[in-house]
Amino acid sequence: MWMRRLLTLATGALSLLGAAVVAIGVLLVMVPSPAAAEGQKRCTVTDDRLRELSGLVATETGYIVINDSTNVESHQRVFFLDADCEITGDPVRYSVAGPLDTEDLALSPDGKTLWVADTGDNAPSSRERVAVWSVPVSGDERLTLHRLAYPDNEPRDAEALVIDDDGVPVIITKVFSGKAEIFTVDGELPSGDTEPGKMKKLGEVELPTTETENAFEAPGRTAITGAARSPDGARVVLRTYADAFEYDVADGDLVTALTTTEPRVTPLADPFGEAITYTPDGKTFLTVSDAGSLDDGEPIDILSYAPTAKTEPAPGANADGAEESTASWFDSLSVQGKAYLVIGVVGLIGVGLVGAGVTGVVRARRRPAKTAGAGKSATDKGTRDPTDRPRGAGYGGAPVAGVHGVRQAPGRAAAPADKGGNGGGRPAEGGRPAAGVYGRRPAGGAGGPRPAAGNGQGAGGGRAPGGSRGGGVYGGGAGGGVYGGGRAQPPHRDGGGAAPRAGRRRASGSGPSGPGPEPGGGRDQYGGRY
Repeated sequence: MWMRRLLTLATGALSLLGAAVVAIGVLLVMVPSPAAAEGQKRCTVTDDRLRELSGLVATETGYIVINDSTNVESHQRVFFLDADCEITGDPVRYSVAGPLDTEDLALSPDGKTLWVADTGDNAPSSRERVAVWSVPVSGDERLTLHRLAYPDNEPRDAEALVIDDDGVPVIITKVFSGKAEIFTVDGELPSGDTEPGKMKKLGEVELPTTETENAFEAPGRTAITGAARSPDGARVVLRTYADAFEYDVADGDLVTALTTTEPRVTPLADPFGEAITYTPDGKTFLTVSDAGSLDDGEPIDILSYAPTAKTEPAPGANADGAEESTASWFDSLSVQGKAYLVIGVVGLIGVGLVGAGVTGVVRARRRPAKTAGAGKSATDKGTRDPTDRPRGAGYGGAPVAGVHGVRQAPGRAAAPADKGGNGGGRPAEGGRPAAGVYGRRPAGGAGGPRPAAGNGQGAGGGRAPGGSRGGGVYGGGAGGGVYGGGRAQPPHRDGGGAAPRAGRRRASGSGPSGPGPEPGGGRDQYGGRY
């Protein structure tokens, strides 16, 4: 029974430990990721004409910005700012009828041409064609219109623009779920007030999942609101309302970089960010928010962020001398990937511990009770198989008395009684084994006068030749050990003394071999009276 209890306690403890581990894993998943670090403020835009900024380019002397879609004609300009975010010079006007929904700015690889993405479409299925505009970065000329249309003539919302090595615009769509599409001009880029030129689809980009807080929650982590290319052309960055995703560009192949490589993620803290660019040295991101969704008094700051550093694997040498990465797969994971891996491992350990605990408890409850002898359960205490060898029986012989209930083997004498009659007597020649220490006392009591020869009863429970069995103090029937360790006599029908042995006449007085046991003096196998 104690083994079952120990097993139950152990499995119960495993279950509790497993539940605690699972709870920790759940809490790790439920606790939101820490907010992005605040960007460093470069300057604050204060001009009322610049409340809906959606495009940004950095120059050596300041910034170039444009507004999002607006019905105010004076806001439909390209604005040049100094390092303090103050407007310098006259804003540059558009040609023809002006733009419909401008969303992003981009620089050509040589840094000489500024491109404007007039590609927004907030109203579903409302725009059959889009446009890009070009102007010298100096702003000395009016903007030139280039009309475009998607290959299936279906409208799309697009807010990101980059320029490839050939000086051709690449447009990336804005979606709140799923993959964004990448388009470019199919053929020669038209210029002026002409029919739109066709575009072709180059591929799709799927951003990694993040948990960065933002105004739109999960959709805001997938909606691409701006893009930029580094001055050296070796990197390209896409931004959402939550993060910046920077890709390495090999051999000027923008599409391969965006569709097949893993970006580095930099969390952003813009209130409603829709623009991003590189500083002229290419070391820093610059962002700005569209204040159209902000409170009137809330400032519009141009912020700077340090891009997430590129992890360089430790190189090794192959047999041919070429370098080989020795970084482990764990080192190649992003910080977020490592966090999810730890959470998954913790959850699996917890589930395993809970399963082990439950299984152990179920098995412990189903396990049968430990048997107390051949063919008997531990609760079957009222019957006894006569073929069972009693505990303490010596080598198959009759039970004998021993000290504190341990019986002696046949042929071995019990400890001799002392003169006072205490203790078990040594059996006489041919006699029965004597009662052990604390065995049932004879009627005369321990320490009384020694009976005469032939009386069959020795002082203190010893037995003379031919005498009857002696009981020990607190003990049971004949041959009793300490506290009832001896073999008990079965109860008599009238509840009196011990039953007579086979072939022996029961009498209340002396028998052929001496006086019988006291009435009511027997005890059962547990040492209690019956």
